[in-house]
Amino acid sequence: MVMECHPAPAGFGIQFRRRDIPDAPCIPATRAMVVEAELTRRTTLSNGHATVHTVEHLLSAAYALGVDNLLVELDAPEPPFLDGSALPYAEALGDVGMTEQDATISVLTVSSPTTYVLPEAEFSVLPSSELRVTFFFTSDEPLLRNQCATFVVTPDDYLREIAPARTFAFFHEIEALRAAGLIRGGSLASAVVIGRKSILNESLRFPDEPVRHKILDFIGDLALVGTPLTGHFLVWRGGHRVNAMFVEFLRKELAL
Repeated sequence: MVMECHPAPAGFGIQFRRRDIPDAPCIPATRAMVVEAELTRRTTLSNGHATVHTVEHLLSAAYALGVDNLLVELDAPEPPFLDGSALPYAEALGDVGMTEQDATISVLTVSSPTTYVLPEAEFSVLPSSELRVTFFFTSDEPLLRNQCATFVVTPDDYLREIAPARTFAFFHEIEALRAAGLIRGGSLASAVVIGRKSILNESLRFPDEPVRHKILDFIGDLALVGTPLTGHFLVWRGGHRVNAMFVEFLRKELAL
């Protein structure tokens, strides 16, 4: 699998090009391209016959670092999963550097409190001069009942506090996930695996690594709004499917 990231002109946005498919079609990273049926453990985009899976980690890194225009070329149906975090992507983008373009981009600011409530999740946005995400995670698992974290999303804080957080799964889910065609290349090197009595990995990168990864994923899904945002986002039990629903709601609220 080979993935290459290329500079793109102003107004291009972030697009994935499947160069292993005839005519090398592009798939814009926008809410309109989201495949609803795939929103279980990953975010999938599709444009006609071209599809790209598990885009949230790369999108999260690009959005947090302020990358507005990027062409991502792939010879496979998804970006490399690497260590299960966004850190390799964020470091690679930072290493090559970014260039300001001669174009104007509007940063949308949430001007009044807004709430979006679903049976299984809830999202609120408060006005703020910065982008902040507060995430409340709950589960019935003995080792991971409740976790909460909040971060202002700046490039430095993202690299230090959010990007290193790896994806996680519960041990009892693994067989069902593999039967569904997911996590086929997964291992303890690319995910945190949580059992009923212990965490299978030798160590965690943070005591609250799971909820930090939830914030990482939320930022990646928020990137599908298609423009920079400021606001304090409070998320209760978010996941890819409900994140996409919230992004659709937010686009309508902001008249995008």
